[in-house]
Formats: sequence, C-alpha cells, structure tokens
Amino acid sequence: MPLIRGHWLRPALRPQAAIKERIDRFATEAAERQRQLAEALAEQTRAAQREIGAAKERAFAEIRNVAVDVARSVTEKLTGSAADEAKLAPAVDRAMAERAG
Repeated sequence: MPLIRGHWLRPALRPQAAIKERIDRFATEAAERQRQLAEALAEQTRAAQREIGAAKERAFAEIRNVAVDVARSVTEKLTGSAADEAKLAPAVDRAMAERAG
C-alpha cells in the first residue's frame, strides 16, 4: 500500500486521493486566476477614475471660460462699455470656489 501524506492508503482509496489532489490543484489555480483578474480589474478601475478626474477638470475649466464670457457679455450690456477681463476672471474664480465649498 502507498503512503500519501503520512497515511497508508488501501487500494480503493487511491483514486479518491488522486481526485482530491486534482480538486485542490484546480482550486489553487482558480484562486490565482481570480487574484490576477481582481488585480486587473482594480487597475482598470483606477485608470477609469483618473480619466473621469481629468474629464471633470476639463469640464470645470470650460465652465469657467463660459462663465467669464457670460459675465463679460452681461457687464457690457448693462454698462454699455467693455468689461475688464482682469477683474472678471478673478471674480468668476471666487464665485466658483464659493460654490465648490
């Protein structure tokens, strides 16, 4: 009778031991594949979050530009004279910062 893991096995138990070893090996391989997939998914998630952050920054920058243009247009219509861009841009920045809280 063969000795497996410190135990003598009867001939009838040999196939069961082989099946258990295969099951254990498959479980180990499956766990490793799952770990690799989880790592890949985590990296994809981080990359997507970076892209979302960059898109958000671009959107806020564009909103700022539109807000400055609107402020300039409104000021010119209300006063009848050209608006001072050097004063409008910081005012818009302050207003957006207050809203962002």
